[in-house]
Amino acid sequence: MTEKRILVFGGTVEGRRISDYLKQNGIYHTVCVATEYGEEVLSPSPYLEIRQGRMDAEQMCSFLTEGRYHAVVDATHPYAVEVSANIRTACSRVSPNGKDTVPYLRFLRTNDQSGQEADCIYVGSAQEAAGYLETQKGGIFLTTGSKELSVFAGTISDKTRLFARVLPSAEVIASCRALGLEGKQICGMQGPFSADLNEAMMRQAGSAFLVTKDTGVSGGFPEKLEAAARLGVKTVIIRRPEETGYSFSEVTKQIGQILSEEDRWDAPKQNDRKNADAQCPAGPETDVQAQSGKRRKISCVGIGMGTAASLTHEAAEVIRNADIVFGAKRILEITGELFPDSGSEASKKRPVLVCEYAGEKIASYLKEHPQYENIAVLMSGDVGFYSGARGIEQAFPDEKVDFYCGISSVVYFASKIPTAWQDARLLSAHGKPLAVLNNVKRYPKLILLVSGGADVARISRELCGAGLSEVRVTVGVDLSYPREEIRRGAASDFLAWDRKGLHIMMVENPQASHVLTPGIPDEAFTRGKVPMTKEEVRILSVAKLRLKENAVVYDVGAGTGSVAAEIARLCTDGAVYAIEKNPEGIRLIRENARNMGLSNLTAVEGTAPAAFEGLPAPGFAFIGGSSGNMQQIIESLREKNPHVRIVINTIALESIAEVTALLEKMEIRDADIVQVSAARSRTLGRYHMMTGLNPVYIISFGG
Repeated sequence: MTEKRILVFGGTVEGRRISDYLKQNGIYHTVCVATEYGEEVLSPSPYLEIRQGRMDAEQMCSFLTEGRYHAVVDATHPYAVEVSANIRTACSRVSPNGKDTVPYLRFLRTNDQSGQEADCIYVGSAQEAAGYLETQKGGIFLTTGSKELSVFAGTISDKTRLFARVLPSAEVIASCRALGLEGKQICGMQGPFSADLNEAMMRQAGSAFLVTKDTGVSGGFPEKLEAAARLGVKTVIIRRPEETGYSFSEVTKQIGQILSEEDRWDAPKQNDRKNADAQCPAGPETDVQAQSGKRRKISCVGIGMGTAASLTHEAAEVIRNADIVFGAKRILEITGELFPDSGSEASKKRPVLVCEYAGEKIASYLKEHPQYENIAVLMSGDVGFYSGARGIEQAFPDEKVDFYCGISSVVYFASKIPTAWQDARLLSAHGKPLAVLNNVKRYPKLILLVSGGADVARISRELCGAGLSEVRVTVGVDLSYPREEIRRGAASDFLAWDRKGLHIMMVENPQASHVLTPGIPDEAFTRGKVPMTKEEVRILSVAKLRLKENAVVYDVGAGTGSVAAEIARLCTDGAVYAIEKNPEGIRLIRENARNMGLSNLTAVEGTAPAAFEGLPAPGFAFIGGSSGNMQQIIESLREKNPHVRIVINTIALESIAEVTALLEKMEIRDADIVQVSAARSRTLGRYHMMTGLNPVYIISFGG
């Protein structure tokens, strides 16, 4: 019987998704990628082999024959027509069992037709797009990749019009320069990108045209179109080649059917088992023990920095006494330092190791393997500091889980710099958005757990963009390991930081100040002709909201976003959504948010309550304008969160009468109504005269 394996042609988001599915289901497979970068973004696994380099049809045939693959998944880019043709040809020529050809499964990228309603022109090729743009005037923002760049560079007579966004590899950057593009015309970044980042880059490049392929949702196509629409940039779209294929669920279903046919799935070959052991070492399986009512012991252990030297004696003892140990691959490597060499008698006590750290999957594994009585789950750092330890406790609701502390990376990092950490603001940016600017402006010392070097560079760019290029940044990489490095400098020194490994960073801003109250001066806002809630009324209205630091807040009918800005500045860890139907208002909200460095303020264009769709449930809402939809807005807010706190501003007597009648109709009994009359001084000769502002009614209820 032969071992069944799958061959994936990837280098795309879809390729990584298929590989992740195969790894999770214990299916051995090979992923072929064209570039070193395509190899770097694939996470290692005992079930994965990677083949890097381009192949023609003949080379693909040889590779398929030698590997005896039972199916091929083509997850290449939708515009890689020639590559897909070669894969199909190879599959039709190879027969792994001497009678059937290799099944060819084309994984189709999700299509997106949102560009049909934008200011777009569709063309059939890069050459056609370049020919059209040569007849136009204005900057050109190219997002089609480096392969087609020569077409545009060779067709557009004025090369200074071009700005290319390409993959961040030295080879690609060199090819751009060889075509005559200067450094200021090249941006090497890995996408996909948010609409805000697309907008900022097109604005910076002075683009009048965006050139893109219809890369679908996974390729960031909708975000490009949204950014172009905001700026009034005309979009030139190269049509996607027509093709047939399968969705993700259809591909995985086909794979399941193929693997279930004929012979069973065999155990891996000896070489593959060695590879698996190297990736995730495991000790000998123990015999199934009679449970006889014994209560098993579940321990969640913080292993500190990841080396035996930083492990507490208590934690080491728990691991040594365990029958089975769970954890991520990197974390499990620590067990190799706790046991004698495999040749000794004591090594027979080595526990079984399982590469898994999700609580529900661990619980499922143990349900199928009841023989283990002494269980240890390893977590990096300390179990009480941004740890997945609570997920382990939740996975075993009817059993006691014992927790053992470890040395967190923050404590170790602070000791190495050295600095005190009791006065620092501690935050994690692992896999989630974080309002770094707000925190840097508020706290003199900020220590961040980040996902990697890319986060360090991104945060540094945000700081420099907000005028904070000189704040002090300290970065720690691979702490406690032989390759440990600590680097200090200004934020501007880390803009191109690309070091691999485990990262932590500290940002120090001596000018940071903690704002205790609302009250941004009116003149600090860019206003235009859009109405704005005045400072005195804002202060009282925000106070009536009774905000919390991590609040989710809607500002409905936001105008210039002045109330939203006040809230975003106060709620450092919160999220504020400024909802406004006027496009000019949306532009002003975004401009004011940028000027004030409020990264937790998001402008939402649309009319309430329809614009609420897709937003997280609010804990608080300010209504400055309703467009005649007051009842629907309040009902929608309370449907999202029955305990939402709402504050309404009205000016006209008719409006206050309407609102009070509405509150009565909706049986809202706890409403508080305040009328505010304020006056401001103005200089008249040597006298100060008071000028009255419009009286405003502030209605608050709920919460």
